[in-house]
Amino acid sequence: MDLMDIKILNTAIERALNRNMDPLDLTYAQASVIGYLARNQKKDICQKDVERALGLTHPTISSILNRLERKDLVTTAPFDKDHRYKKILLTKKSLALHRQIEESIEHLTQQIFNQVPQSDQKLFSLVISAMIKNLS
Repeated sequence: MDLMDIKILNTAIERALNRNMDPLDLTYAQASVIGYLARNQKKDICQKDVERALGLTHPTISSILNRLERKDLVTTAPFDKDHRYKKILLTKKSLALHRQIEESIEHLTQQIFNQVPQSDQKLFSLVISAMIKNLS
């Protein structure tokens, strides 16, 4: 196996995801943050949580959150127990966008895995998980 094939696939998927998010005036990275926050609405989430969950650096997440805040898609509030940290909250606008984001990603996923048997998809997922774990 050539690692370059994995890189080419990753780049193609990133381009497709960004194209799909373009009509929503989002990048895929921004959509990922919204998705993570939407899936964890019942928890108090700070920037560090987003960094860990998405495997991105502090400066990258900081930049994404600043852009999302300027677009009125997230807001921040101090934690009740520790005012040094800010919890990140979705706005009504981003909650409405979340459904469109999910639909767009689901459509692209179906396109990517078109004519790939379910058993191969499951194996592929297991292999990817193992590779990520090996690099962690």
